[in-house]
Amino acid sequence: MSKKSVRKRKLNKKKLLIVICFLMIAIFSVFKIIQYGLGALSSAKLKSKNSHGIVIDNEQFELGDESENANKKFTVLVDAGHGGYDKGTSGKLTNVYEKDLSLQIAKKVANKLAKQDDVQVVVTRKEDRYVSLSDRPKVVKDQEVDLLVSIHLNAEKNGNTATGIETYYKNGAEDGSKELARIVQDTMISYVPTNDRGILGNNFEILREAQMPAILVECGFLTTPEEEQKLLNQKYQDQLTEGIVQGILSFLDQKSKG
Repeated sequence: MSKKSVRKRKLNKKKLLIVICFLMIAIFSVFKIIQYGLGALSSAKLKSKNSHGIVIDNEQFELGDESENANKKFTVLVDAGHGGYDKGTSGKLTNVYEKDLSLQIAKKVANKLAKQDDVQVVVTRKEDRYVSLSDRPKVVKDQEVDLLVSIHLNAEKNGNTATGIETYYKNGAEDGSKELARIVQDTMISYVPTNDRGILGNNFEILREAQMPAILVECGFLTTPEEEQKLLNQKYQDQLTEGIVQGILSFLDQKSKG
């Protein structure tokens, strides 16, 4: 074998080694890019399960910072009913707790309202913790709040067939609570296909203690399996949220003109 042919074979081995190294680097880079992309996707769609294994979207509150909210004309207090050891009612099919769904819907309402140029939002709770009924309206002691909306899910005593949405207002109040309830109730019904149970006056503590127009929205019956399934549906929640938000904005528009 000639020296020339031996040298050529050694040169080919070196080239092959270089090509293999480049291929390994390329494969590793592609793998890391895919891994990063999947990680970002997982974070964007992060979900958690409650104690009964029901998937709850882990959406975060996005209420803006102080500088963004400083000059906004209106302030809305969004209250997620129950929390902590106060679980509220629960579903018949899934055992999902009212405290979890009320927080989930409250986040959607708060975040959508906070995107308005003239509305800042404050909330009574951002996570699964107990806040007493008397303390909820006091969360905003140092702020002038224009209205309060409390989010709840309904329950039927000794039954599982009741359906629909109803809204309670501060009984006997002359501060616009009844008008707010009527507008929000009508708007919700226009967005979601469900039974209109109307508006009712009540002296629930969260309403009685509020020093502003205040309503409590019963978004549906967790004790009715058919309605429970709807309430767990994200599209239905989004439509319900849009109804609540548009009702609140209509009320604020009227208040602004008045």
